[in-house]
Amino acid sequence: MPKKKNQIKSLPLNEMAYQKIKELILTLKLGPRDQVDEEWLSKNLSIGRTPIREALFRLNAENLLETVRGRGFFVRDITLHSIKDLFEAMLILERSAVALAAKRIRPDQIEDLQRINHAVGQAWEKKNYLRVTLLNSKFHSIIYQATDNSFLISYLDNLQLQSQRLAYMCFSKTLASYDIESHAELAITDHQSLIDFFRQGADLEAVKVISEHVKLFQRRINHFILPSLDILDAVTPL
Repeated sequence: MPKKKNQIKSLPLNEMAYQKIKELILTLKLGPRDQVDEEWLSKNLSIGRTPIREALFRLNAENLLETVRGRGFFVRDITLHSIKDLFEAMLILERSAVALAAKRIRPDQIEDLQRINHAVGQAWEKKNYLRVTLLNSKFHSIIYQATDNSFLISYLDNLQLQSQRLAYMCFSKTLASYDIESHAELAITDHQSLIDFFRQGADLEAVKVISEHVKLFQRRINHFILPSLDILDAVTPL
């Protein structure tokens, strides 16, 4: 643990500012459409204004922030249209990445996937949802790296960054209509199936798994965003 603290302290200030501000966005402490107060960030993060501003421009380039002329930076909104676009792109590109990875992945990358999936299970047990979100992204990022295709890696890393906020958002409230524990089991099982198929070089089977995995994530987001009509039964009985 002390080693981790030393590693954080050794980061350049602009990188430290980037990581801390990104975490505020992912955990919705800076919510969609919120204006970013640079002075408040500088004071509360104990980082100078120049590194803060550099981090904000980087987050703007990654589409987590947007700028409004004369007003500054705002957290990018989450809309139904943007979610549709995200899942369409994710399904297409994740399938391609998994197909390539099944042919090119190295044994050490497969072992990294196994280790991370085990850590995801532990984080779920502890209900450490930020760690679940970040570990899940790391799992998928290793698959992207295994494609050995710089364009796919760049596109998918950006999509994964956008999806992190959606993933964490679903942990902010409990939905009686959605069994989050069963979701966790299915997600971890999907990860393990991918690992097994990567070991076999079974690209077609891996593509089938990732297709259902993306759809599982989409169903979870839909349950969170779209209102359930079940609650109306209590106020408007038939």
